[in-house]
Amino acid sequence: MIRFNHPLQSRQASETDVELLPNFPNPFVEMTMLRFNLPNPAQVILRIFNADGQEINQKQASFEEGENHLVLQRNDLREPGVYEYLLETAGTTSGRRKLVMF
Repeated sequence: MIRFNHPLQSRQASETDVELLPNFPNPFVEMTMLRFNLPNPAQVILRIFNADGQEINQKQASFEEGENHLVLQRNDLREPGVYEYLLETAGTTSGRRKLVMF
């Protein structure tokens, strides 16, 4: 799997990395699931940005080690468009991915 550390950089993920997986479905109308792998239990912050780079929403929760997911509903975003999301844990930031809402 490739982990995106920055929109312009990528590298192979190691077993100690937070791995951000593609959301599904993408594009979406009513909801999409954002999946990620954690090497350890962690508090996670998901930040969502609009096309202008403004943070428009944030979700925070605790998750166990392994594959986890967060669900984004249509009302979590302001309007149809292209968005980026960023996943953070204590001391780590795991790449940006794009999602499209119709």
